[in-house]
Amino acid sequence: MCFISHSYGDEAALAACLRKVLPGRMRAFVFPAIAASPRDPVSDKLIAAISDCESFLYLDTPRSRSSFWVGFERNIAARLGKPVYAFRPMRPFFKFVRDRRPAVDPVVAVLFNLCVTADVERLQIVRDKVWDRYRFEIRGDKWRRIDNDARQMLDSTDGLRGKYDIGGVTLLFLSNASITGGFHDYADPYTFRRAQKDMETPIGHTAEKFAVIEQKRTVFVWLETPDVGAIEKSLVRFADSSWQPYVGVIRHALAEDRKLVAFQPDGTIDLSHLDTMLARCFAAAIDSDARLASEFRQALIDAK
Repeated sequence: MCFISHSYGDEAALAACLRKVLPGRMRAFVFPAIAASPRDPVSDKLIAAISDCESFLYLDTPRSRSSFWVGFERNIAARLGKPVYAFRPMRPFFKFVRDRRPAVDPVVAVLFNLCVTADVERLQIVRDKVWDRYRFEIRGDKWRRIDNDARQMLDSTDGLRGKYDIGGVTLLFLSNASITGGFHDYADPYTFRRAQKDMETPIGHTAEKFAVIEQKRTVFVWLETPDVGAIEKSLVRFADSSWQPYVGVIRHALAEDRKLVAFQPDGTIDLSHLDTMLARCFAAAIDSDARLASEFRQALIDAK
């Protein structure tokens, strides 16, 4: 079975493709073209369908090449090791061309509250699932599995700035305990304790990092359904102006109408929301105006 990726408006090219004998004489599986924004929930059926097919083919036309979804789907197929082909509907020849380019990764900074043990454990589950499902390391720009402890996954303030400078995005993992539990450093607790010795009124690293965060380039992932009332009550305590970046980011995450919640109430992971998380990371990287964004955009969606 060969997964056929195309964009709305390319029906003529799709029909021409389906009239030809597919590479390997495989049967075509035509997934409905996606009209939704990458911010919208993405059905896990999309990833499952690509995974279940033996090969992948996309229409090499200006319309389909400009589609985020065609590029995203092609990238998923490549990282899963599927043979990838392009169909070029150019008269008088209609031909299939093997696309051997490797998958590309956005540069991703990861922020989470290291002091909440349950958050760390759930994040490790997310990391494992994302790797197994997409062969994607959630820190991004790492075409291998990172084998280290949770502290190594946490970006510093300088690391976050550096990744933004080259077109990176942020994955911010939040939970009720991380906001209401009094652990607001979002940093290695040992580093935080050392910093306390040198500061009269330590505010930790949270305010510093959240002042750097660009909301349009941040993907917010709740590890559980947010308790809005408890969180709002907790935010009132942060009256000092130094904490306003933190409060603003949390309130922005609460206001999102399509929240990504990684785990369902019964503790099982929500695959559909993981799919959407990945799509949002890629979309945010493409939309970035930083130095490497244009190269990433071209590598993802330009089939030339």
